[in-house]
Amino acid sequence: MDDRIGRLSPTLFWDVDQALVDVSQNGRWLVERVLQRGTWEDWLVIREIYGKSGLRQLMPSLRLDPKSANFLSLYCSL
Repeated sequence: MDDRIGRLSPTLFWDVDQALVDVSQNGRWLVERVLQRGTWEDWLVIREIYGKSGLRQLMPSLRLDPKSANFLSLYCSL
């Protein structure tokens, strides 16, 4: 497990074992979960993990509510 995953809110992992989350394999799920259910601190961790370019690459595959999609679009300058 990536140490940074341990810094995310435990409530984000109510349905999965946090230790099994892989940032490269579960990126879409993780970003969606943080943007829609996470805290500001969770967002800062996700931003650290993926960076702007990584988030930009994930963006087309994300299923986000309009508010989260708009926030990410603004952050990624799209």
